[in-house]
Amino acid sequence: MATIAPFRGVRFAGGGDLSKLLAPPYDVISESEHRAYSAAHPHNIINLTLGAPGGKKRDYGAIGNRLRRWIRERVLVQEPEKCFYAYCQEWSLEGHRIKFWGLLGLLKLEKFGRGSVYPHEKVNPGPVDDRLRVMESTRANLEPIMALYRQASDPMNLLYASMEGLAPVMSAALSNGTRHRIWKLPLRQTCVRIQRMARRLPFFIADGHHRYNSGWLFHQRHRRLDGAAWIMTLIGNVEQKGLRIMPINRVITTANPVKADLIRSMERFGRVERIGRKMPQILFRLPRNTLGFYGRRVGSWLLHLPPLPANTEPRTTLEVVRLHEILPQVLEIRELAYTKKAAEDMGQATRNPRVLAGFLPAPSPQTVCAVAFSNELLPQKSTFFLPKPQSGLVLRLI
Repeated sequence: MATIAPFRGVRFAGGGDLSKLLAPPYDVISESEHRAYSAAHPHNIINLTLGAPGGKKRDYGAIGNRLRRWIRERVLVQEPEKCFYAYCQEWSLEGHRIKFWGLLGLLKLEKFGRGSVYPHEKVNPGPVDDRLRVMESTRANLEPIMALYRQASDPMNLLYASMEGLAPVMSAALSNGTRHRIWKLPLRQTCVRIQRMARRLPFFIADGHHRYNSGWLFHQRHRRLDGAAWIMTLIGNVEQKGLRIMPINRVITTANPVKADLIRSMERFGRVERIGRKMPQILFRLPRNTLGFYGRRVGSWLLHLPPLPANTEPRTTLEVVRLHEILPQVLEIRELAYTKKAAEDMGQATRNPRVLAGFLPAPSPQTVCAVAFSNELLPQKSTFFLPKPQSGLVLRLI
């Protein structure tokens, strides 16, 4: 099964305010956020993961030089011994504080389809090349990917519970309300037990498909480079309460203005429920087997899909798959965009009569897990896992 290993992590030195040094993963940051994080502190991790803001092209050479300078100046220091790290992110959802626990270590790279590490989404060559060039310039994993396993009775829970009574080696409370803590797990016996547990389980990539593929290509190019066969990974249990998947909505630009007869065309796929021209909250929290739509001329409506038989393949049951099967049958699509902010989707559809906003319910982590372990792939941008591990807590030199 999957192989994991401890490693000598690289962390920011000193006991200063880490909140100014951390940033979300590179692929969820807008240009304005990039500038803000870079301006927050000259050593913010964003200056490595995305480089300096403002340039038309990413300066990969400057990123590599910056990392080496930070190490030389001891802004970043490497651990003296190999270890795993326990990671806890405390975050808020619908007014409740919840905790996500994971283990930070190395995951041995495998070609998808030939081992125990599974994808659940396709990748695009552009982002893969971008992350590969960052790896080539830095010889490092600057931020972890996230891989999940599924285990109802998880022995790791006992380990995580024991961490609560110990002081973390690193802690940060961020302005967005999240709290991040890291504990070192250097004891050899603990590491061996963790590795033994992981060998019994398959993993699927929740976040970081492009970085994983970049890591695989880097490994193919540098087979003699010590450590190139591994990638820094945050490993967690899909069954824990602190994990959620948020829906990613569709903004569909059509060849012609969206007309009222589209609703009638939808009736052959399920029961249509007209809502009106307002912005109903139900579009933002849809139940299973339901799709939501909004157009400038047609207002809002729901499409209640008929439930599928119990023995249906997991992929086919997901609303995002059913949506992508329906749309080409009723619309001539010119462009498909992906967003996570429902109000923005409604705004685009209100301004442009050729835009239709499509809304999806959140898929369950268990269903996405079943899809991945069935060697199936979802349409692009089908899942948005929360929480996102912060970049800058631990880095890894290859």
